[in-house]
Amino acid sequence: MAKKAIFTVCVLYFMCLGQVYAKGITIGHLFEGKSPVRAHVSAVTNESGQSQVSVELFKKTLEDSLNNRKAMDFDTVNDPAVSDIQITAVIKKYQYLKRGPFNPSPGIATTLADAAATATSNYVEMEVLYTITDTKNNKVLWMDDVKEYIKKVMTPEESIPLIYDKVTRTFISQCFGQAHKEPTARQLM
Repeated sequence: MAKKAIFTVCVLYFMCLGQVYAKGITIGHLFEGKSPVRAHVSAVTNESGQSQVSVELFKKTLEDSLNNRKAMDFDTVNDPAVSDIQITAVIKKYQYLKRGPFNPSPGIATTLADAAATATSNYVEMEVLYTITDTKNNKVLWMDDVKEYIKKVMTPEESIPLIYDKVTRTFISQCFGQAHKEPTARQLM
């Protein structure tokens, strides 16, 4: 009976461990040993309804973020025929607010801190649907919405490059993995 209990505990442990790794599914491992990974940013579209969003500037920011990635060597290319992957981005939401949304939290200190930040900071958020396709076999490797926001004092004009940079860096990290980060013991529990 004890062996059966130990076996059950081991199975549950490895199932939980698998869930930890499945949470942050990335595709960086598909390109181990490949340097550089040739990436073609094929299309950026704006479905946000906001005219101040520039698909050209967003595409350039995405290409720059890929080219500046240290953990994985990317080379952005203009010709999809010579690329390993193609990236498309659909800007679903862009919102700038003069004052950020107020989110009451449990605990008076947290609520007061958020209220103070809301009263003095501007707020910008963006949501982008990214799709990564293997160019050779036209297979979708990764697709997900990436959402980011920034709360700080900024004008609408200043907010655009800031949120473009933040959402593209978050995308790269979520899609290809964080740089040389091992799971901690707490994450494994």
